[in-house]
Amino acid sequence: MIQLKNVHKNFEGKPVLRGLNLEIYDGEIITIIGASGAGKSVLFKNIVGLMKPDSGEIIVDGVDITKLDEDELHKVQTKFGMLFQGAALFDSLNVYENVAFGLRRLTNMNEVQIKRKVAELLEVVNLSGTQNLPVSALSGGMKKRVGLARALATSPKYLLYDEPTTGLDPILADSINKLIVKVNKQLKVTSIVVTHDMKSGFEISHRIAFLSDGVIKETGTPDEIKNSKLEELRKFISLYFQ
Repeated sequence: MIQLKNVHKNFEGKPVLRGLNLEIYDGEIITIIGASGAGKSVLFKNIVGLMKPDSGEIIVDGVDITKLDEDELHKVQTKFGMLFQGAALFDSLNVYENVAFGLRRLTNMNEVQIKRKVAELLEVVNLSGTQNLPVSALSGGMKKRVGLARALATSPKYLLYDEPTTGLDPILADSINKLIVKVNKQLKVTSIVVTHDMKSGFEISHRIAFLSDGVIKETGTPDEIKNSKLEELRKFISLYFQ
């Protein structure tokens, strides 16, 4: 479990997170929604330890990561995999080299084991046989899939998705949504999704958390969020379904 307790974060005196509280349960898909500038990316970076809050606790599996030194924090960070908005692939490397990158740096696998693992991961993301393709030959949706395979390579307990369907057409976006659910079920990876794509959030999530004014104002199942009595949340949802 991940717990955020009374988390505050300011930038140049401007508060972004204002005493935020959130619990993320093992094995779930939780989607964090909110308007642009609401602090979703800042929350994302604090969860994984890329950014440190000004105050509050961020507890990952019983350990408050805000109190750890650099080496201790790195050990906790190995529990996380990240799929960035733009996939963040190495353009000079082919698919195989991109997925193998973390395996070579963070594991003791030999090349035969790495080759087998890469093939398994590409099968999970429905890209079997693409090992030798250059990144430049990939579509936007394929890049997301390769990015996901790379994120899964070191067997993370937690997987963070940053706007996974942004820039994709509806068909590709739907395929990514199905893949997020597949990975969650098949690999039992706790999935934390940051998005403004409400359709995606309602389709994939066990729970949704609404971030506004630096705090989580409501959490619930997709049905509970759809039927929320919070006027601000109702207006936010209606913007995407007009």
